[in-house]
Amino acid sequence: MTHYLRKYRERKYLMRIMLSINLLIVASMLASLLSAYMYSRKISLDSQREANEKVLSQINYNISYMNETVKNFAISLYYDNDMAHLLFSRELDRFEDTLRINKLNKTIAYNSFVHSIVFYNSKRDTYFTSGDDSISNPKSNLMDITKSYLAGTKSIYKMQLMPIAYAPNTERPENSQEIFSLFMYDSIDAYDKTDSALIINIKPEWLFQKLELMNARSDDPSNRIFILDQNKEIYSPVAPADEGLSELKDEIYKRIDASNQAVSQFTYKLDGEKLIVNYMANASTDWVIVDIEPYTGVLAQIEQLKKVFITVAAISFFLALLASLFVSNKLYNPVNVLLKQTERVPGVATDRPQGKDEFSYVTDIYDRLVDKLASEQSRQAGNENIICSYHLRKLVTDSTAITAEELRSFRERGYLKTDLEWPFVLGVIKVDDYKKLKDTRGLDLKLLQFAVSNIVQEVVSEVLPVDAVDLREEHFVLLFDIGKPDEDTYERISASMRKAQTIVNDLYHITFTVALSDLVASHGELTYSYERTLDYLQYRMNVGANAVITPEIVREKQDNHDAQIPPELERKLIEGIKSGRQEQVHQELDRIRGVISGMSSDAVIQSVVHVGIIIKQTIREINQNKVSPLTLDLRSIDGLVFEKETLDEIFEAFVQILAAIFVDHKAVVENKVQVIVDTIKDVIQANYANANLSLQEISDLLKMSPAYVGRIFKKYETVSVADYINEVRLQNAVLLLETNNWQVNEISEKVGFSSQSYFFKLFKKRFGTTPKDYRIKKSMGM
Repeated sequence: MTHYLRKYRERKYLMRIMLSINLLIVASMLASLLSAYMYSRKISLDSQREANEKVLSQINYNISYMNETVKNFAISLYYDNDMAHLLFSRELDRFEDTLRINKLNKTIAYNSFVHSIVFYNSKRDTYFTSGDDSISNPKSNLMDITKSYLAGTKSIYKMQLMPIAYAPNTERPENSQEIFSLFMYDSIDAYDKTDSALIINIKPEWLFQKLELMNARSDDPSNRIFILDQNKEIYSPVAPADEGLSELKDEIYKRIDASNQAVSQFTYKLDGEKLIVNYMANASTDWVIVDIEPYTGVLAQIEQLKKVFITVAAISFFLALLASLFVSNKLYNPVNVLLKQTERVPGVATDRPQGKDEFSYVTDIYDRLVDKLASEQSRQAGNENIICSYHLRKLVTDSTAITAEELRSFRERGYLKTDLEWPFVLGVIKVDDYKKLKDTRGLDLKLLQFAVSNIVQEVVSEVLPVDAVDLREEHFVLLFDIGKPDEDTYERISASMRKAQTIVNDLYHITFTVALSDLVASHGELTYSYERTLDYLQYRMNVGANAVITPEIVREKQDNHDAQIPPELERKLIEGIKSGRQEQVHQELDRIRGVISGMSSDAVIQSVVHVGIIIKQTIREINQNKVSPLTLDLRSIDGLVFEKETLDEIFEAFVQILAAIFVDHKAVVENKVQVIVDTIKDVIQANYANANLSLQEISDLLKMSPAYVGRIFKKYETVSVADYINEVRLQNAVLLLETNNWQVNEISEKVGFSSQSYFFKLFKKRFGTTPKDYRIKKSMGM
């Protein structure tokens, strides 16, 4: 009975597990469906927003283009000499005025978008009109509306199109029409009644047709596009009912003020219906283009997708419940067999502990067996590695004590891949800047050397067999099995080592140098060859870091019996230091380094010390003759041979030590010249209004030659003195044009130009426009 109860409990537990797994799968699927629904809704809204923005952008472009076109048309009329007579003349000239009106009629005929034009002459309080009959028809109130704007009863937005509704026949006010009016006058801000004014009235068809086309793109009357003008009034070819839209208008302007964004989308409820509202502000007219459409219309298909997702989730949940019942029953039989197998494991109790399910019980047994096996394997591998490293280090450091039979045993046991009974090559590798890396906090140098060793072995083994021996020093040894030696032996090894150097530098940003031995005839000569290759490694000072030093390179240095720096080079170096000629010193140091690099390793050290002594003696002589001695740490020169690893590093340190001499000399010269340049600029700033100010006058004031003053100013400021004077005068002229009402010729004289035509020429070249046009554009905010 107990057996059956336990079996039921175990199956019940397994069923709960399977049900939980299936529910987790269903939950994941539900989350995926929900994410897909939300993402689809977002994509739909984004797509609709992009489509709406394209429509609004097209309308916005049309409005901006028309506003700019009308502005340019108004400016051309306003500054036309003939038409200016209609605006500003105090005397009546009926014949000429008639001709001008006829000319204006032709202008309107050529510009089909113009409805009518009104010139108001404030000097005579007279209106001149041309264009559509409604502007002069006594039954139309268009002219009355225009006069009310000029009388100040309504706000005027200068140089912006303003929607105006008027009645062509006041006896039938229901037949009202719309136009766009643009006002232009002299006052910068608000209209002054004493100013004359030009009013351009534009036909609305260019915008009406676009809005009607966009409103007709949907059969739903809730879809509509309209415009809010400068006074926040709704403007549309089919005016929408204003019911409920006042709050929407307030919301739009509130969002524009809060976000400072010209285009945006948001949702809004109007009479219980959720709407998607898109708006775009037009900066040139201060209009806002608004597009509203029902929220449900945009997301109709997405809501259908939502129902499909719910249906799929319900079916999946039901199927998961059935699958859990079926699979849990089938899975228990293999689990029961596995439990019986665990009874055969030595030291395992037949009754599992209370509260543990069968899976946890089997897992505990497996973990104990794996830990025991891993511990045994680790112990055996660790001992084997220790023995292998011991024999290889002994082979390198005491090769004469290793017999041929022991060497064969090393190969049989896998300690060596190379056959040392035949000629082979030994290599010594040392990481560059080892002392500096050793002081780096958190850097494990042993681990770094291990990584370098592995990379080198992997790269070289593609060409020939190689073994690496870690001597637990600052370097490690490589044994290359070259087979039958030939002329390309060292070239093949060098090429593979250079490849390894590149990989290590890319991975760890460090370099290493390798020295290769002469051919080693047998393993008995290995220790002697190792000691000699260590001497070869010293030639890293000659050839530099990240190098491959071959016996041929070493022999070239050893065969060079010249171990002394030529006296001529020493003399030129001393002369360059004393005279402060930096280029000469660098050139002589390069020549000396070239000579030293060809010497033997012992001669290199002696020569470097000698160069340091020359530099110290020369600096001491300089300091004896200076009022303010150079503060240089000459003791740092003595330690360069021991602190630096290559000639390049040592001679770079020499250059840095000597740099203080050249900086001191250069600073004195530059400070002197800078004072002169600053004084010239101060003189120009103080006297630019003097028309006679010139290079000669400035030179006389400084008691210097004009050629010298002009040369140093051009060198340090990259412009001539004359050009700088003109630039200062032009900048001050711009300031006066923006802040004063003086005539242009007066400003020209006040900033120091004796010739007005020359002033106009320079101003247009510098700013791309004439002074008068510049002032007009600034006053109009352009």
